Amino acid sequence: MRRLYTLLLLPLLSIAADLTGTVTGPGGGPLAGITVQAEPGSLKVTTGADGKFTLNVAAEGSTYWITATGLGYIPVQLEAKAGAPFKVEMQTVQTAVDVTDRLDDFLATNSVSVTKSPENLLNLPYAIQVLPKALFDDRAQHDIKGLYRNVSGITDSAYSAMTFRGFTQREVLFNGMRGNPYGSLENDINDAGFSTSQGRLSNVEFVEVLKGPAAVLFGAGEAGGVVNFVTRKPKNVHSVEAGFRTGSFAQKGGNIDLSGPLYKKSLFYRTAWYQEDRRLFRHNARNENSHLATGLSWRAGESTSVSADFEYIDQYLPAHRLRGIPIRADGTFLAAREWNNAEPSDSSALQARVLNTRFDHAFTSSLRMDGSYRFLNSERPELYHEPRGITPDGLSMRREFRNQYRANTDQAVTLNGYQRAETAKFGVHNFVFGYEFVRQDWFGRYGTARDSGRGGPVPDISLLNPVYGLTNGGRYTIAAFTRQDIDSTRNGFFLQDQITVHPRFQILLGGRIERLRDVGTAPDPLSFSATAVTGRLGAVYRVAPRWSLFGSVSNSFNRAPALAQTPLANGPHDPETGVQVEGGVKAELANQRVLFTSTVYRIRKNNVLRPDPVFGPRGDNFAAVLPVGSVVNQGIEFDVTGRVTRDLSVIANYSFLDSEIRQDRFTPAAVGRPMPNAVRHAAGLHVRYDIRRTGTALTVGSEARGQFFEPYAGTRAPGYGIWDLGVFQRVANNVELRATLENVADKVYGTALLFAARAGNMPGAPRTATFTIRYIFPAPKR
Repeated sequence: MRRLYTLLLLPLLSIAADLTGTVTGPGGGPLAGITVQAEPGSLKVTTGADGKFTLNVAAEGSTYWITATGLGYIPVQLEAKAGAPFKVEMQTVQTAVDVTDRLDDFLATNSVSVTKSPENLLNLPYAIQVLPKALFDDRAQHDIKGLYRNVSGITDSAYSAMTFRGFTQREVLFNGMRGNPYGSLENDINDAGFSTSQGRLSNVEFVEVLKGPAAVLFGAGEAGGVVNFVTRKPKNVHSVEAGFRTGSFAQKGGNIDLSGPLYKKSLFYRTAWYQEDRRLFRHNARNENSHLATGLSWRAGESTSVSADFEYIDQYLPAHRLRGIPIRADGTFLAAREWNNAEPSDSSALQARVLNTRFDHAFTSSLRMDGSYRFLNSERPELYHEPRGITPDGLSMRREFRNQYRANTDQAVTLNGYQRAETAKFGVHNFVFGYEFVRQDWFGRYGTARDSGRGGPVPDISLLNPVYGLTNGGRYTIAAFTRQDIDSTRNGFFLQDQITVHPRFQILLGGRIERLRDVGTAPDPLSFSATAVTGRLGAVYRVAPRWSLFGSVSNSFNRAPALAQTPLANGPHDPETGVQVEGGVKAELANQRVLFTSTVYRIRKNNVLRPDPVFGPRGDNFAAVLPVGSVVNQGIEFDVTGRVTRDLSVIANYSFLDSEIRQDRFTPAAVGRPMPNAVRHAAGLHVRYDIRRTGTALTVGSEARGQFFEPYAGTRAPGYGIWDLGVFQRVANNVELRATLENVADKVYGTALLFAARAGNMPGAPRTATFTIRYIFPAPKR
């Protein structure tokens, strides 16, 4: 009987407890006025001046779902137990947030600008990956395309392009806006208006990758996804970063980056200079890069900030533009990987000036807005010898000479708003809405001197024993130049609502309407306009506080490049349209130190455009494309990012891609084949292990690709696998020595097939050693 009484009285005898904690900001200081809510139930309090809060709950040990929101801060959700004090760390919504260098921490659990409003990745019904600057530093990586191995679903393609979920695309974003300083004609999918300039990571803080159609938030574009590069901002403490590097291929480079407060704790500055000069492994080719970046940031409290950044980019690439190494149909190189179609006098250059301004303001804890203006002016002259076909004896390459010039002025304006609204009947609504305007004035001019096989003055070059310097562009007479002028504009409005129906269940609804217009001459007059309506429907279910299941349906809209809209380019063309179905799981593992994402997707794209192999009805229009029909790309992706243990950090990914051309009325033999450069199996790995006692770190990296094809050229490339090694040694609190060795086994491989066997396969870099010394003040936190 006594035991029965005890069991009946247990609920009354349970020890009552409170949920107690402290809310801190980016610098670790307490935050007042933050609203903290606990579920289940409707308990809600506001933090005091010391950042502390107390919620009166039931029994000790009970688990609650905590949500913290505040003026100008990213909402935070976490799980807590009554009776155990805990801390809530919050970050500001502005892009000019304080930046803390953590060389051993690759984990980012929030997205800043690619989602238009800061959001925890577990709450999003689509796949997003964030690559921090710590990864760039660890890999001593300076080329934008060098990061693609660390993102599932992305593999290399020629020049400025990537293959994203099986589709070739060139457009990328900077700070969530269009205006790529290394790009050229907006939306160009062929090789008439694109850029061969090399994108650099010198001024990039981190990279956000949104996979699948991003049309609702960013407008018309490819179905594979979008890559957003977020540039570095002023810091709120005095800081200095300087470095010098040298190594294989006579490489030498340096940088200095100064930042800190100018006036009290409200006005901050940054100025940086980057310089690089190195030979390439291709004959005669070099890279010369200079980059100036400056910025000011004014922060009027936690709710308002204004920033302005300016960049000047000067890139000179002697003995470019580089085509691939000519190949047989089976992918075998017909020349050494050092072979080059260009002469020493050839070159590709770039000068770009970029101004980016942004205004952020949080009106209340639930209403925020930001506005940005981006201005870009660039020019790209190119003088180069183009491979035109192998001679009948198979020993030499015919070449023609091309004199090309491209220039563009881009302007972009974006206005974004965020409103959080709570209703008793319909849950919590997170509205994101905005407007985007983009205009590009593009100019192109080109002329050609023919190859000797067609009666021209340009000599052939040997494949096996090339001799350079016997000719140059000054020896040729170009009879006429073709001029092209394009004026492209887009205006788009979007609205998205993420509804928290239950603390564990959210629904996302979004839509965009956009007006696109192209006018100009190419060289015939052209005019195109269209209205695009795109949308996304998604849902997220939090199986547990750190596990979520997600699914979504979205569509894409991509207009043809403006240069292809004339009859001489087989135009005008209807837009490409696509639909994606995606689902997966996300989890924060190892005590929230590791983020795991797994995704399954299927994309069907219609009216797919591809380059015309015969260059239009007259055979002289390099912008000509053909609407081949439909394509289905489907696959599985896995990503693991973070610190497995205190000393072991990892970024690993694997993707399986099944790409199939379903219809092609111009090339029936291509039906059933994969899209160009669509890699079936791809994996990437980067591991860092810190030996803290000695200040040493060891890194291992790898990239593996299965074979891939160019169905319209009838060529393929074998798969490959390469390994990299690195060692880092801290010799003082602020000084670090680094040594990296890429392609340790000196593997000969190709990274991207071009449009014809004569243009070949782009060769990967041979074994390359790099040595760096860095000075960082204050010392990075570990």
